[in-house]
Amino acid sequence: MAVVGDQRTAPTYVGHLAPAVAEILDLPFGIYHVAADGDCTWAEFAEAIFEEAGLSCRVRRITTAEWGAQAKRPAYSVLRSEKPGTPRLPRWRVGLRACLDRL
Repeated sequence: MAVVGDQRTAPTYVGHLAPAVAEILDLPFGIYHVAADGDCTWAEFAEAIFEEAGLSCRVRRITTAEWGAQAKRPAYSVLRSEKPGTPRLPRWRVGLRACLDRL
């Protein structure tokens, strides 16, 4: 499977995000970024999904240019939960395991 390997993101499990959003409602008005701790490339994310699911699939890392998407994508689109009072979420890999367990 060909997956982009030059873009970084912070995959965030909604099962961790939803309770954090409820906590934010009690914070002062403002903009809060809430995302899983850590980051990975889309290719690393795909590899982790297959590994955690016990599936054998080779991931071929490709560039954004090779992918050929019409919309431009940033190489680094990681959100950080750094504003004081912002709930901290577990690492993205913990969220991945929780998501797969739920499925």
